[in-house]
Amino acid sequence: MFEGNEDEGELEIGQVAGLINEIKPAAQIVNEIINEYYKLKEDFIKNSF
Repeated sequence: MFEGNEDEGELEIGQVAGLINEIKPAAQIVNEIINEYYKLKEDFIKNSF
């Protein structure tokens, strides 16, 4: 797609399809992101002082 014009460019989709190993509910993905954030935050605080 070129500047929002589908006729003037190509629509690139599917580049990451090969990286998907499992299908998870959105809530699980959000919880994993939040848990990773808290772990990284804790590690950062431990190593900063």
